[in-house]
Amino acid sequence: MKKIAVVLMIVLVSCPTALFAQDLGAWNASPLGSLMEHVKVNPYVQVGFQWLGANLNLPVQNDLFQAIPLEIEELDVSLEDANFWTGIVGVNVIANEKYSFFAAAGGFVKRPFVTAGRFPVNVGGVSGVPFLEFTNSNLESWFAQTGIGLRPFLVGLYWNQFSFELTEPRSRRGPIENQTLRGDFIAKTFAPFVGFAIPASGATFTLLYSPLAYSDTDLALKSSRDTSAELRYSWNKPGDLLIALLQYNTPLTSTISTGFWVNGSWLSLRGNGELEFQNISPPISRNKDVTITMTQYVLGGGVTLGITF
Repeated sequence: MKKIAVVLMIVLVSCPTALFAQDLGAWNASPLGSLMEHVKVNPYVQVGFQWLGANLNLPVQNDLFQAIPLEIEELDVSLEDANFWTGIVGVNVIANEKYSFFAAAGGFVKRPFVTAGRFPVNVGGVSGVPFLEFTNSNLESWFAQTGIGLRPFLVGLYWNQFSFELTEPRSRRGPIENQTLRGDFIAKTFAPFVGFAIPASGATFTLLYSPLAYSDTDLALKSSRDTSAELRYSWNKPGDLLIALLQYNTPLTSTISTGFWVNGSWLSLRGNGELEFQNISPPISRNKDVTITMTQYVLGGGVTLGITF
């Protein structure tokens, strides 16, 4: 799944809790001090590596393009095993060992990667290439999630955005002569979720699920004749989002801990949706009901550094 602001490897600022070691008797005597005695705050930073795979089937009706020299049939696009360095920052707050609040945000480090798929495209007379590869650049990818918990049970919200530019179209035989087809791709996903977190011997296993994952996908194409077309796909029904995380921590001191994490996610969207087509020159606007499919997986792992106070 905006120009996606990559959130990366933010240096965690240590909290100077030692400054509050004095006058604890007076502090603990207050109602607020008594409450804070049972609250643990755990900010953390994570770095690691993640693998991403995706497939999109985006139908396009030819009658959308009758007035311009750009013809596109059904697009079947794959992003297989792209890999990126990643950074994540977050915080967990636990009160009375029962109630919790959590928030996290992260993103991928930019780097070029390849998209491949079936692109039956005819631009200005150049046609007959059922399979194309594109070099993708200007990656912007981030996610954010937040929620609350009651012992093991969690409820929250998840956002994800994923965008890049497509350039250098080529077939298996090599570059296409006189071809400058390029585009911009952006996918935005939003999902409320429920789940649970189970701690055991320094490790915590977290599973989150949403049957209400909504996504909008925009694909803006520009031909060698400077013909611009924008395709926007919106699902009428939500899909499924599943996220699993295993976190293991070991203490270095009474307040500082380190460890490792492993995660995986699966997003599946399939069903009726709306295709909105906009062309700049000549000005054309169309809307169609179509069946759209998108699946995406992420697998990753890395190390964690956190503090508790």
